[in-house]
Amino acid sequence: MLMAAKALLAPVLAGSIESVVANRAEAQRYYGITQFAKIEAQLGWNALGRVCGPAFLVNASRNFIMSSTSFILSPLAFAYYYPQERKSPQSLFWFALGMNVFVGNQVAITQQALWGRSLDYAAQGGGRNISYGAVIRDSLRAEGIGAFYTPAKWFTRVLMNAPAQGTLPWFYNQVLPAGEEPVLAAATSAYRIMGFGALHEQA
Repeated sequence: MLMAAKALLAPVLAGSIESVVANRAEAQRYYGITQFAKIEAQLGWNALGRVCGPAFLVNASRNFIMSSTSFILSPLAFAYYYPQERKSPQSLFWFALGMNVFVGNQVAITQQALWGRSLDYAAQGGGRNISYGAVIRDSLRAEGIGAFYTPAKWFTRVLMNAPAQGTLPWFYNQVLPAGEEPVLAAATSAYRIMGFGALHEQA
């Protein structure tokens, strides 16, 4: 149970932090600076709401899905279900990239589409709070499932996202460890130079 909770908490935190950092800027770019300022003034949100920006929840949902794919689903599936005799840095690279393209982004594109439609909803009347239920119902009524999923939406999302996000498991397992020893050695030297090592030994 503890392992499952930790596995869930990691992508929740990663997705939420990424959205706190990026969602407001993404919404500003979507609207344009002038319109965004007008919508923000109309909404009159508190400081936290302004930091997060409109459509934050669905933005965080998209990031949660992709973080889960990169940090949880891909490594676990590779570790437990990929043939042992075929495991290599190259197979990890392509396996994780395939999981990003054909699993994570199949779901994430629906959240990306919902994010854009939610921003359109928020802009109506000069600025209003988002009702995700209303956005989904209106979109499905107008365009059916194509409002959230089409091959073109999937292909566009993959081109934008897959090269970076899909190779993260390979990067963390094959690239970062190569610099681990020098970084730890430098940190240890700095620690001793500042006198912490001597203090630790005296204690």
